[in-house]
Amino acid sequence: MLLGTYEHTLDVKNRIVIPSRLTEELHGKLYLYPAITVSCIKVYNKTEWDKFSEMIFSLPQDIQYNVRHMILPFSLEIVPDSQNRVPLTQGMLDKAKITDREIYFIGMGEYCEIWNRKLYDAQAAQRADEETTDYIRKLGL
Repeated sequence: MLLGTYEHTLDVKNRIVIPSRLTEELHGKLYLYPAITVSCIKVYNKTEWDKFSEMIFSLPQDIQYNVRHMILPFSLEIVPDSQNRVPLTQGMLDKAKITDREIYFIGMGEYCEIWNRKLYDAQAAQRADEETTDYIRKLGL
């Protein structure tokens, strides 16, 4: 399971180092794409990407085509280099609103997210709304 928040910086070649605590789950080929509904880059291992792809390809044909065009042209399939670095394209960084070098690598269970630190911190404060907090409390979490 991919858990935790890790502060990192992009290097001058727009590469990020996969946090060592996450490398066991994120090994081999990685699949990245800029999220559609939030401003981050999602990172999947092969197993989880296959599940994600299956979900996309099982959509009704009329919507599947549009969803595929929103995600697949902006996605990357890549193997980290010997220093566990992954390059991010400028287009991907732009779509995810990652405008400076300071980023978070965030474990989300079955996948990870790469965020602009300032943007994540601002949005995290908004996520802790009363309705969500009440729901978590009811679950006993």
